[in-house]
Amino acid sequence: MDTGCVSETALRGGEDRRADHRTTTLFQVARLVTADGSQQLCLIRNIGPGGMMVELYAPLAAGMRVRIEPKLCDPLDGAVRWVQGQQAGIAFDDPIDVDAYLHVHTALLPDQLPRCPRVTTRLRARLRIGAVWHLVALIDLSQGGAKVETDLPIALGHGVDIDVAGIGTLGAHVRWVRGERVGLVFTCPLRLAVVARWIAMQDSPGLSG
Repeated sequence: MDTGCVSETALRGGEDRRADHRTTTLFQVARLVTADGSQQLCLIRNIGPGGMMVELYAPLAAGMRVRIEPKLCDPLDGAVRWVQGQQAGIAFDDPIDVDAYLHVHTALLPDQLPRCPRVTTRLRARLRIGAVWHLVALIDLSQGGAKVETDLPIALGHGVDIDVAGIGTLGAHVRWVRGERVGLVFTCPLRLAVVARWIAMQDSPGLSG
């Protein structure tokens, strides 16, 4: 990862853009949750001891309390310090050691894959098993997959299609089954912007349908 990206922009924004070796470039997807439970996906662009700069796909306001849940690292709590266009600076409640934070929490075993941040929903989706479409509860969704709830018989590895209003029909296969909950992995992962804008279209807090 590069260092020396931006100054304490992640905290101040605006006119002060001096380089700061303490800030690390980090293009990592995260879930952002506000105090009222609203969710959105964002892209962490850089992170420093006192905060981070994120790219937004839905509005935020300065002063809002937020929790950032990165794709690979532990959650961080803080407040929105500034917003400029699609970028925002988040000030952490407590300073972090950036190197330790990034390296300790990103270690994966060889057979592990990083899990995309998921957003919970209260929506319905259509699931095609064979030639028949069924209405199912959509529990959550990410760039890489979804979790649905259904009492239909469905086998591990089974190929299915899922139709999500506002996104379209996606090919997937069954990765796991736990009772009536089924984990699906998309054949082709969705782009961050597609999922983020879809979330922004839904009602908050949470997503309803």
